[in-house]
Amino acid sequence: MTTPTKNARSEARRKEREEQRRAETKRQRLIYGGVGAAVVLLAVVIAVLSVGETDDRVGISEVAGEVDVDGDTLPPIPDGAADPAVGQPAPVLSGEDFDGTPITVGDGAQLVSFVASWCPACDAELPLVVDWLDTSGPPEDVQFVMVSTNHDDSRQNWPPQDWFAAADYTGDVLVDDVPSSAFRAYGLTATPSWVVINDAGEVLFRASGMIDPAEFDTLAELAASG
Repeated sequence: MTTPTKNARSEARRKEREEQRRAETKRQRLIYGGVGAAVVLLAVVIAVLSVGETDDRVGISEVAGEVDVDGDTLPPIPDGAADPAVGQPAPVLSGEDFDGTPITVGDGAQLVSFVASWCPACDAELPLVVDWLDTSGPPEDVQFVMVSTNHDDSRQNWPPQDWFAAADYTGDVLVDDVPSSAFRAYGLTATPSWVVINDAGEVLFRASGMIDPAEFDTLAELAASG
């Protein structure tokens, strides 16, 4: 027969276990609630920082210029065959540099290099161009112009004006527009690409890929003599 004392002890133990269970449940709720609040706070912080980064980033529309193309688009550069563009009128490109100074390509004797800041070959070639301009450069009657094209703000060396500045390039730059109209007008498919134009505005030479620095003078002289 169960005595009242035993019943009391059993009831006390039951109540004690119930209190422990409630305390554990409350503790877990506090832990999970704290973790949830921390996750929410972290998400808010990340969102705020992301908004700040997006606001500070220079977009393509803020860098790309406006280019007017006058003339027929040149045929694509052939692979290992005679270039059909040689002797044809060069499309005249009217645009601006990064500071808004007017720049024209195709209206006189010029050596033109089309580059993209994210292009590894362009990145390797730009210091060589700067060295050439510092040591000799083109004849006085030949203008050297770089065309900043194929803009991509998701890749390295963005924005391109900082890329040029980091390489100490201070020469003329025509800034292409968003659809790369200047690049397309000259029938180009890769960067870097080089174009030689004579004083009559005719194309004398086109090539894609890096040029041996020893050939810079040769191409500039071709523009002067053509």
